[in-house]
Amino acid sequence: MKRFTISIFAALMLLSCRREAPKGTSPFLLEFVLPEEFSPNAFYSGQKVYLSGTASYTFETDLMGMVSVPTVVPGIYDITTGMELTGAQYKALVGKPVAIEDNARVNVGVSLMNQKIFQGENLRIALTSAVLKDLLISKIYYSGTKDNMDRNYTTDAYIEIFNNSDKVQYLDGKFLGLAESVSPAAYPASENPDSIYLRQACRFPGGGEDFAVQPGGSVVIAARSARNHLEDASTSVDLSGADFEVKLMDGSGNPDVPMLPLIANSTTIPVLNLLSGGPNAVVIFETDEDVSTWPQVYQRGRTSGELFLRMHKKWVTDGVECLRKPAQTAPDVNTKRLQADIDAGYIVINSVNGYNHESVERKVSRSEGGRYFLVDTNNSSADFVVCSDTTPRKYDKEGLQ
Repeated sequence: MKRFTISIFAALMLLSCRREAPKGTSPFLLEFVLPEEFSPNAFYSGQKVYLSGTASYTFETDLMGMVSVPTVVPGIYDITTGMELTGAQYKALVGKPVAIEDNARVNVGVSLMNQKIFQGENLRIALTSAVLKDLLISKIYYSGTKDNMDRNYTTDAYIEIFNNSDKVQYLDGKFLGLAESVSPAAYPASENPDSIYLRQACRFPGGGEDFAVQPGGSVVIAARSARNHLEDASTSVDLSGADFEVKLMDGSGNPDVPMLPLIANSTTIPVLNLLSGGPNAVVIFETDEDVSTWPQVYQRGRTSGELFLRMHKKWVTDGVECLRKPAQTAPDVNTKRLQADIDAGYIVINSVNGYNHESVERKVSRSEGGRYFLVDTNNSSADFVVCSDTTPRKYDKEGLQ
């Protein structure tokens, strides 16, 4: 009787284990199609393709731009891939005259978010091409930390802008913007395909060539206070050498750091109001229009409260979407303020409320002759990582390479 009981128990356990073992999808194909301007004889061959989500996989396209996927764990995946071309290489693959400089940099790729893969169905994926931007948002530190008395500390926030080109770039007259961040989202991108609603905006001073950024160089903007915060919080950062400080027009703050003035502000807060837990959607934009004439609107259904500056997305040159981390679920992509052609993904720190001294930082694609080039696929899910070392101007950190 004991042997019979044990045998039944063992059989049930074996059946249970078999039921719990995950089944893979059937084999399927991923076909990557180059943008229509490319020659029909050109193919997306020899490029890495990443599936990340329920599990993580890396594949490589064959000579025809296809991937034969043997099987994956069924689930929800982000599919990302990209290659960088010089302007000369791009023109050769297009096979006809194109108005682009030979030393320009062009990214060809795609980022598909939350793709359902359950049955192993073939996918035909269209790639897009874009000339890579010169000035990039490379670091955003908004989480804050704990001070030496174990109190919440948030005055050390900063944003860093990096020159990813081979030419000197100038910040003069360009703008730094922060999208609305109310909850629930007042103007999500899913309902506003062409406009971004700014909570705050700053304009860089200068007459045209006063504030240069050297190739491979960067500019640090203290969002609240340009001083050495390590004196009060040992896990913070030293911003006494920042290039700009967002501050009041009366010149308060660090007198040795140039002012980055707020030219639009829906709040009464006189500094750049990055939220310690997010969301923070940050953009660089430039326009020849008079920003003061742009519409200012309340949250839908309201006639009072914050007035957001409505901007057409066409003025944006770079943007990074930092979503808030929910306590138990995944970040809600429906709260994204930036459209997919500005940032197809998002990045999120590892804390619901912040104060964990983490920054979000753009990855390094390569280094040449002592300078770095940063990844730029218009997808912060692929381009950025979360760092516990929040030091500005540092690009040899673990995880960035």
